[in-house]
Amino acid sequence: MKFLIVSVLLAVVAGLSNAGTVQRLGMFRDSSLGSCPNITNKEDLEVVPYLGAWYEIERFDIIWQLGMDCVEAIYSDIGGGWVEVHNVARKPSGEFTEIIGNATVIAPGVLYVIFAGHVPAEYHVLDTDYTTFSSVYNCFETGPERFQYAWILSRTTTLDDATYDRARQAFADNNIDLSLFHPTYQGDDCPYLGTQ
Repeated sequence: MKFLIVSVLLAVVAGLSNAGTVQRLGMFRDSSLGSCPNITNKEDLEVVPYLGAWYEIERFDIIWQLGMDCVEAIYSDIGGGWVEVHNVARKPSGEFTEIIGNATVIAPGVLYVIFAGHVPAEYHVLDTDYTTFSSVYNCFETGPERFQYAWILSRTTTLDDATYDRARQAFADNNIDLSLFHPTYQGDDCPYLGTQ
């Protein structure tokens, strides 16, 4: 079965991906004029080698992740074509936060993520080699504005230069602005759930 999994703290993203909700809450500090790019997903993505722990290396600025570090996502097969998504992070206050939801494939390279009490959302894996990196993206439009989300994930808390460049190339190949990325702190003091 083809499958994909995505990044971190998806509950909040899923809950706010409805454009009307976005406008009412005014949750986004960053948006841009224009349309979402036409992207190419990793259409042959498989679920089994993708399961396990992923660590966030970089992300686009997102207000609900403001100041969060030690971001990790763990994916587990729960059967019936569904995967559990367990996202964890450390808040600026030092408090540990987590959320658990479910995800399933709705098209090659497109995941439908559901968290109780939140609007489901789509996420796109642009590229992954399963063992070192994953490049994940989402974009939606409301009026003349577009809202973009992107994450570079790794199986460990760091990436070597060549793998990092490959992960970023997936975004460049899809005409996604690399200058919007900012690094996520990962360190020995992080409250990880998975094993590196």
